[in-house]
Order: sequence, then C-alpha cells, then structure tokens
Amino acid sequence: MTYRHALAQITGSALMGLMMLMAPSAMAAPKQVVADLSESHVDITSSYHGTELLLFGAYEGLPGDDIILVVQGPTTDIIQRRKAKRAGIWINVETMVWQEAPSFYHVFATKDLQSIADAQALSQATVGPLAGNLKFIADTQDSGSGHGAGGPASSGPAVAGNSDQQNNLRRNMEANGLWQVLPSSIVTQQDMLFRASLSLPSNIPTGDYSVRVLHFRDGVALSERATDMNVRKAGLSALIYRFAHEFSALYGIFAIFFAVASGWLAAVAFRRK
Repeated sequence: MTYRHALAQITGSALMGLMMLMAPSAMAAPKQVVADLSESHVDITSSYHGTELLLFGAYEGLPGDDIILVVQGPTTDIIQRRKAKRAGIWINVETMVWQEAPSFYHVFATKDLQSIADAQALSQATVGPLAGNLKFIADTQDSGSGHGAGGPASSGPAVAGNSDQQNNLRRNMEANGLWQVLPSSIVTQQDMLFRASLSLPSNIPTGDYSVRVLHFRDGVALSERATDMNVRKAGLSALIYRFAHEFSALYGIFAIFFAVASGWLAAVAFRRK
C-alpha cells in the first residue's frame, strides 16, 4: 500500500474516531443515513496493482438494524460463450451477450442478505448480483458457424438467462474479483456508526461508480444514501489509452513499426559473428 493510500486509511479512521467522540451529542440521532469514502477519485497508473478504500458513515439505528452497502461500476456488455464438443473439437456453440450489466458490483452487509430481508424486498431495492435484481437483459446469439463469431440473434432479448447461465456469469465475474457479496463485512458501533473496507482489484474498470447505503429494519428499507466515486487512467497509461482510441489507425501503424523495429534490433544484437 502506498503512502497516499495509507494516509487515506488513517484519515478515515480519524474521522470515525471524531464521530465517536461526537456520538453523545450531535451524532446521537442522525435524521438519515450518511456515508462517505476515504477517497472519491482513484487513479490507475502503470504501477497500479489495486488499492483499498474505507467506507464509513452514520445512521439512526436500533439494536438489530442492518446496513447494506452496494458499490456498482459503469454498465457494459458482457460476452459469455458456451463450448461444446463437435467432431472431437471443442468449439463455441452459443454466445450470451449480457447487456447493461455492471462491470463492478460489490455488496457489503452486516450479515447474510437473506437474513436482512426477503427476496422481494431485496429485488425492489436492486440488491444482489442476480440478473432479475440488476435489471439487465441477455441476448442469446447462436454461433451456428461453430467458430464463435456469433450470427444473428436466434431469440430476442430476454429479461434474464436461465439459472445456469446466471450462475456461470456470476462465477466468472467473482473469479475476476469484479462481483462480490460479503456478508458480515460491515462493522457497526453503538447502532449509529458503520465502516467497511473496499478492495479494488488491479483489473477494475474505469468510469463513474455509485455507492449506495441502505438502512434496513425488520426486513424493510428505511432510508438510502448515495454517493459517487470515479476511477480513471492517469499518467503514461492514460496517454497511451487515449491515443489508441482517438487515433486508432496511427496507433496500429506505430505498433507494427515498433514490432518490426524491435525484431530487427534483436536480430542485429544477437547476430552470430
């Protein structure tokens, strides 16, 4: 962890300590849930290998109340392919295009989601990494050619794929560290303060993120607060990224020239005499 990230953690802890000192007076009964991040901007540089942020806040709670934090990244299309054996060769036979799916989705809770509220209440609050809850659609494409290129859609967009397709999608995203459900990951104090640690992986997508805080009591969402976070490329990696997307033709020519020049220099350097 860099000095900057360590300083952010110390600052967040200091704020939590200050809130604890204020608890008997001003913070004794906040009218609604409030929350903040130790850092609202995350820069992705060439040396970035992941970081950790502190989510913290206060709420007007009673014994037994629960808090759910939902960190969601920008939506994107996620391509999922199913392979099958044809004539002794494994090929792509079906392509699932999950449209408007969250590229990043971490859920923190004081305990298991099923213990906090029933499925209907969680669905209404759009909590939980399920296609029905997140309201994205799956467009099934039949790779009839057998090469995974994807032909025209064999069926129109659906509200969600079947349970096996959803589970496969969830497993893939969890394996990459992009989707997580973390029960018992929120620490509460005096039924008033809460905090959680958010780990951002090295492969985190860039864009605008939303951070939602929901206060539940007896299975009912009493209040909600939302804040935002921005993840962006910075430094040399950002320059290369913008150049590659804004001047793709020149970038392609430069890449070819660089590869040829590198090969020629390597041949000259290691040429036997």
